[in-house]
Amino acid sequence: MKNLIQLPAEFDYNLLLHVLRDYKKPRDKIRGLIKNKDILRVKKGLYVLGKDYKKPYNKYILANQIYGPSYITGQTALAFWNMIPERVELIISMTTKRKKLFETPVGRFSYLYCHKKVFNIGINLEHAGDQKKILIASPEKALSDIIATQTHISSEKEMKEFLELMRLDYGGIKKFDSSLLEEIKARYKRQSMKLLLNCLKEYYV
Repeated sequence: MKNLIQLPAEFDYNLLLHVLRDYKKPRDKIRGLIKNKDILRVKKGLYVLGKDYKKPYNKYILANQIYGPSYITGQTALAFWNMIPERVELIISMTTKRKKLFETPVGRFSYLYCHKKVFNIGINLEHAGDQKKILIASPEKALSDIIATQTHISSEKEMKEFLELMRLDYGGIKKFDSSLLEEIKARYKRQSMKLLLNCLKEYYV
C-alpha cells in the first residue's frame, strides 16, 4: 500500500490515522492492514510496518514507547555498549511505574520498577538511526541496576564470581566513571552496590 511508505518503521495510532485520512472508514482499513500483515500491532496505539516494506523496526525505540517513563538497562544496555559478548533477546527497561512484561509480535519487553530518586541518574540520550534517539542506561548504571537486584551476593568474593560469569569487557570497565558509580550507590543504598564498588576498585580499576 503506497500510503504506508511515508510512515517511519515505528508509528502510533494518530500518525496512522493521518496517513489514512482519505478513507471513509480508516479504522476498518487499519483492521484490514493488520489482518494482511501490512502492519503489526505491538500494543494498543503502537505499530510497526510489515516485512514487505523493508523498513526494519528498532526494538530499542519500541522499548521507550511501549511503557513509560522508562529507559533501557541491564544486559540489554550492556550489549548495546558492547560490554558483554552475548546477544540479548529480552529487552530490559527500568520504569517508575509498576513492573510489567509485554509479549508482542516483535519480541518480549520487560519493565522493572525503579524508585524515582534512582531513575534519573546515569541515563544517556543516544542516537538510534533515522534521526531518532533512545533513553538508555550508561554502562555504569546498567551494571548497577543488575547488581542492585542481586540480594544473594553477600561478599566481595561472591561479587567477583558474579562479575566473572557476566564476562564483562575489561577495557569498558576501566573507563567507568567512579564518581557516577558513587552517586548511584548513594541513591540505591544497597549493600550489593557497596560490594560492587569495592570489587571494581580492587580487581578491575
